[in-house]
Amino acid sequence: MTGVQTCALRSFAVAHAFADHRHERINQPRFLSDLAWSNGVEPEVVLSVIGVVSVALSALLLLRTRRASRVLAMLLLLLAGGLGLFLVAGASRLTPPDSDPLGVRKDESDDDSNGGDGQGKSKNGSSSKKPPEPVAVAVLHDELPEADVLYFRQAVRSHLVGDRLVEDTSGTFDTDVPREFPAGAALEVKTPQVPAFHRTLHTSMYLLVDHAQLFGLANPTKLAPLENPNPRRFVAAYDVDSLFLLRPIERLIGHDALPPSWSPEMKRHYTEIPNDPRYRELSNRLVRDVDPRFVGDDVMKALAIKTWLEKNGFYSLEQKTLVGEDPTAKFLFGDLRGYCVHFAHAAVFLLRSQGIPARVAIGYGVQTQQRGAGSAVLIYGNEAHAWPELYLDGVGWVTFDIYPEKSDEPIAQHQDQDLTTAMGELARKDPTGGRADPRGPLVMPWRAIFAGLSLVAALALVVAFGIKLHRRLARRTPAQVYRSVLDRLSDLGQGRRFGESRERHAERVKALAPSFVPLTRAHLRLALGRDDADGRAELEQRARAVTAELRATLSARDRARLVFNPIGWWFTR
Repeated sequence: MTGVQTCALRSFAVAHAFADHRHERINQPRFLSDLAWSNGVEPEVVLSVIGVVSVALSALLLLRTRRASRVLAMLLLLLAGGLGLFLVAGASRLTPPDSDPLGVRKDESDDDSNGGDGQGKSKNGSSSKKPPEPVAVAVLHDELPEADVLYFRQAVRSHLVGDRLVEDTSGTFDTDVPREFPAGAALEVKTPQVPAFHRTLHTSMYLLVDHAQLFGLANPTKLAPLENPNPRRFVAAYDVDSLFLLRPIERLIGHDALPPSWSPEMKRHYTEIPNDPRYRELSNRLVRDVDPRFVGDDVMKALAIKTWLEKNGFYSLEQKTLVGEDPTAKFLFGDLRGYCVHFAHAAVFLLRSQGIPARVAIGYGVQTQQRGAGSAVLIYGNEAHAWPELYLDGVGWVTFDIYPEKSDEPIAQHQDQDLTTAMGELARKDPTGGRADPRGPLVMPWRAIFAGLSLVAALALVVAFGIKLHRRLARRTPAQVYRSVLDRLSDLGQGRRFGESRERHAERVKALAPSFVPLTRAHLRLALGRDDADGRAELEQRARAVTAELRATLSARDRARLVFNPIGWWFTR
């Protein structure tokens, strides 16, 4: 195996060993990340050191087969490239290349044409085939009531433009959705939620990637800036106070949907539908099957629409979303194959056709079964979600998600609880990621590490000088005698180059030791011809002559190199 092949194999092995560290999985590989965190060191620092050492070892292997100047140039080029990448990474934060079809990220447009993804979109936990990317960490400061899915709302679409819903930009509607970052002071959010039906929850949000707007659990009422505990890891941090609905939608039967106190403009905004009579015809047919005891009840109407969509809809990420002319009608009155955006818009239009105020919410839906036992929730990019919200008088906006019973998506994998715990502890300013000894803080044993490295270096020098001394004194065979002379020349940097013949090597260094030319000839005669006593005697005589010439012609500095160079023999060919 050549040096180049060995270098490539070593580089591949290092890359493969630490491939799990990609996609923000800073807890992988566990044995390395746990060791680093337990001593308060970022795992990336350890990985960088391992990478540098790997490149250095590969370069040493190349020195045996390549010219030193070329290897040095390669190392300088790698150093320059690494420095450039470091400067670029330090100037801007890289965003994981995960898809964002709902437009929740800051680096993505508000376009739904790329297809959907996500957990929390269907009851069976469908998920994207792409590797999920962590995008945020939510630290819960209160015990949550029982809930199948935690909804982190970022934006809403309530304004009808033609045949689709878009975000309202007038500032008149959807005032309960925060649209700016709280700078300095806390940001109070005007919410229509009635406190009697809700519980106040306190959450701290830590964003791993930039987002178009801030988001919070349930219905945010107050946002406050928070000190970023780890700027290298998080792009923003803020506290959120939210109102969490305590009752399920089934226990709100009897509440009217449309508040009489709303202005005609408000009523029209939240009940407007496309100019297509099929929406009202379908919804009228669905609500006719309501229990006669609840005829005319808005909540029962909504549940009838929800049940029909869940039984007849088919969840699939293969469908394009909201493209072309009247996309919601094509889905609803077609094959009913789609994902969260299709179901959300269809449900909103059917609800509105019954005079029930509704809108589409966008954000993240995180299944609580993946939360684990800790207080931190790690939010992934593939959990981006869209769901319907309906309004009930005396209650406020109510999450009204649709869970299709049929799906062609695989069962979602559970979150890595170790990673969730680690990110939560980093958000709490624990530099060890929760790996520290609970009996007391661990201090990085720098003295012990330095002593260990010094011992290793000393042992390496002892071994190197031992090999050098052995090669100098082992002169039982003609080859060993000739090799001892070659070692001396290698100590001086005059060893035989790669691809250079022994005769040419002898001619190149004869100015330093003229007797090396006849020594080389004598060695070749013994190696390629007959091995006899006269030839051995001549070889010994020529070797002593070369040694004497080196002692006579070398400077004090070069003589010191002959004695103290521990690795000259490594380059002998």
